Amino acid sequence: MDQPAPEPSPTSARAQRRTQRLQSFVDEPLVAWTQGWVSREIRLHGVFAARTLDFAVLTDSSLALVSTGFFSRRPRRRVFSARLADIVVTNETVGHGRRIRITSPEARPLRVELRDNENTAAFAAALVARARVDPPDDVPAAGPEPTG
Repeated sequence: MDQPAPEPSPTSARAQRRTQRLQSFVDEPLVAWTQGWVSREIRLHGVFAARTLDFAVLTDSSLALVSTGFFSRRPRRRVFSARLADIVVTNETVGHGRRIRITSPEARPLRVELRDNENTAAFAAALVARARVDPPDDVPAAGPEPTG
């Protein structure tokens, strides 16, 4: 018995308001956005790094991080912005989601730890497609095979 394909679920009013609010922090149309735990990379990162649940916003030419309100968890202010041409991105899949490392010449590297969901997958794919990508340390760089 063939069943009709389910209709795509309409975007919730909350998601629409959030998208409109995030759009106000950037000058170009949004390509993708997601929420993730943002921290500066430091020694003993897993123990001492201060993490905040912020929004990562991607446009065609830039990446912005927008902090959230402490109680409301609504987008409040842009705390980081960089042109995609100026940053290098490392995208790693980890047990609970993804970890994106953003390196720029102006500041210490940032880590954004993302949950494993459709919104995050779309954001990571769009970011990797638009930015310079550096392979993670545990994955060998693509290159010619050694001849033997």
